This record gives sequence, C-alpha cells and structure tokens, in this order.
Amino acid sequence: MKTTNMQVALFCSIAIGGSACAVANSYLGSCGKTPNLEVVSLAMFPDPLPEARKIDQWRAILRSDSAELCPTTLTIVEEGKSQAIAQERRVELTLGANEVLFTTVDSYRLSGNRICFEITGYLDGKKTALKSPRRFCARTIDKGMWSMR
Repeated sequence: MKTTNMQVALFCSIAIGGSACAVANSYLGSCGKTPNLEVVSLAMFPDPLPEARKIDQWRAILRSDSAELCPTTLTIVEEGKSQAIAQERRVELTLGANEVLFTTVDSYRLSGNRICFEITGYLDGKKTALKSPRRFCARTIDKGMWSMR
C-alpha cells in the first residue's frame, strides 16, 4: 500500500497543472452536487441461505437523480454499524437505476434471528448511509435457513 501511495505522490508531483492528482485521489468518491441516491432493492444470494454459510453475492439496485456521473465507493454494513460486511466497490452511478454487485467479506456470517442492512457510500467527502424507502432485513426461517424475501 505504501508503494502505491508513493507512486501516486510521484505521479502527482510530475503531473502538469495538478489535474491528474485529483483523478488519482478520487477513489473515495466525488459526486459534485450531492445527488439524491436511493437504495431501491438489496438481495443476497443464495436466498434462502443455510445457517453458517457465507453469502455468495449481494445485488443492489440504486437510483440516482443526477444527470452527472457520480464516482463513489460503496459497501454494505449491518444497520447501525460501521464494519463492512461486503468488499468495497468503486462505481460510477448514472441517472436512473444502477445495478451494483458486491462480494461478502470471507469472515462474515449471519447470526441471531434478524439482521438489517444498509449501503454506505462516500458523498461530499464523508461516509454516509444511502437513503431507502424501506429496511432490508434477513431473518431466520424454518430449519436454520436465512431469507430476505
């Protein structure tokens, strides 16, 4: 990681006008005017999921009201917590519906009997939970299985 940071710093110091530095450091995200981003749906696969099994993939549909591209870094967390349960994804959200696929962190497993999730993204330079018209929760169902349906 240090080598990469040093390479970026060297590149930025050589770049004319500094515009390349803004591009090189935009990983966290910069949407210009803050767009209205909304989580339309969030699903896990497989569903239902056997207890103690890793979630293979998450599928999210996000809606943006901005006509501009919104580069940002997204992840999934348990509601009210900050620890990522899915690997961060760098995406460029466009006007309308955007599908984003996430891979679960290897060590994460569902536990308890009900867990709700939210998607966080970097907007205006800070990590923020995206708005949603409803909660997205997994619960235990018959015979030790989990489902979000």
